[in-house]
Amino acid sequence: MKFDVRTEAWIPVRTVKGEEKMVGLLELFQDAHCFQDIDGDTPMETYSLYRFLATFLMTVFRPETWEDKNELLSAGCFDMEKIKAYIGRCENKGISFDIFDVKRPFMQAVPDESLDTEKKIKYVAVLDSTRASGHNAIHFDHNLENTVKLTPAEAFRGILMSQIFCMHMTGDYPSNVNGVPPLFFLPQGNTLFETLVLAMSEVDEDEKIAGLPLWESYLEIVPKQKVTKTTQLYGMFFPSRRIRLIEQDGLVQQVYYQPGLHFTGFAAWNDPHVAYRPGKDNTFFSIKPSMDKEPWRNIKSISEYYDSGSVPKVVDDFYKIRRECGYSSMPVQIFGVVTSNAAYLDTQGGLLRLDARILGDEKRRAYAVTYIDMAEKVGYVLAKTLNKVISPDKSKRGNGDVSQYLHQYYMGCENNFYKVLQDLAACDNLEKENKLLAEWRSFLQETALNIVQEFEMRYCFQAADLIRAQQEKKFFFNSIKKILGEDR
Repeated sequence: MKFDVRTEAWIPVRTVKGEEKMVGLLELFQDAHCFQDIDGDTPMETYSLYRFLATFLMTVFRPETWEDKNELLSAGCFDMEKIKAYIGRCENKGISFDIFDVKRPFMQAVPDESLDTEKKIKYVAVLDSTRASGHNAIHFDHNLENTVKLTPAEAFRGILMSQIFCMHMTGDYPSNVNGVPPLFFLPQGNTLFETLVLAMSEVDEDEKIAGLPLWESYLEIVPKQKVTKTTQLYGMFFPSRRIRLIEQDGLVQQVYYQPGLHFTGFAAWNDPHVAYRPGKDNTFFSIKPSMDKEPWRNIKSISEYYDSGSVPKVVDDFYKIRRECGYSSMPVQIFGVVTSNAAYLDTQGGLLRLDARILGDEKRRAYAVTYIDMAEKVGYVLAKTLNKVISPDKSKRGNGDVSQYLHQYYMGCENNFYKVLQDLAACDNLEKENKLLAEWRSFLQETALNIVQEFEMRYCFQAADLIRAQQEKKFFFNSIKKILGEDR
């Protein structure tokens, strides 16, 4: 069987009219300006597709500066002649775009009987963390792994996900360039064409630094072989897993799956889609997703460390492009998966509504950091208060509700936070900025108090409960007053 990614329909997209469609690589690039976005089943699948497409385009167009990306945007669509010319060069080098090619399957390990043995065959469910596989939690699918059969399109999308979101050093499996899967940040354009251009990172003019992408490279994928550094394009889809699909009757039920290359040069890799925060000894750590932290709160890290160069490169380019064009709105998508002890716990997706007027002004960025910092301090006291309001015999049942109420609090903060940011961006004097800060303090206090009162009504029925609740509310008021007073 042959499945050519250039022409077969395997990429889920949504048109600007809201219609869902499955397209091949060439059709996607040809009509990217007519599509709204990628429409994957999960944030993991969606981001993996974006990353693959962006890497492909980086290899074709090789922008060296953000100005080059801005020039691509001004064209309004992709130059298909350049894309087809690149594909032709790949074919001349013997590169196949067929995922079942017997000699060189696209984006997979080159067949090797000494490495791809029967013991390395696993069920295809291993490619998708949302399905039952091994000891992985079941998120969306309740079928056993040995019953799962995927279409070629599903299996190939699974390969992309498996490389990008593979676990860090679990079961003696090597690490990819980002270690534990981080949060990925991706600027959002008005069309899929714009999003893909914005997702591209500059490609170094030095061919040795830029290197070749996985599908072009002849580097052998030797299980557990240590790699201390990688090239720019190869690192975008670093093969931490050695994978090869096994086709049977037009479907895929099994794959060759085992450890791939083991990346150890974390300090030298700066992922263009990842945000970092500084640590000790001039080291930087990528921001990881957390079930206890709503995605919008990461605006604090981006704003706080903007001048240190820890903001994702594509977001920095986005800011420069928007500033050049005279626009302030900067929507940025977030994708991530929460992991713990070799298991996938949850997927995350969200949208940060950044503003170029704030990112470009150090003082306004500091205010934005202050807003979120105050909200988090209040949130900490709120969680502590709610946990104490619950009586001991209700604590087991109530702790889950504490998380829900805390999430409710942060959802309210998010909605108001973006409104405050808009007002902050338009502020032209210190007096107005101080007024906004005072309004934010009042909002936090009122919102948190409403949560406490709602929680009290749900859990306090007896006299002892009410007395304890009143005591905790007193503690709550004193703590909030102290927190909000510290920032005056």
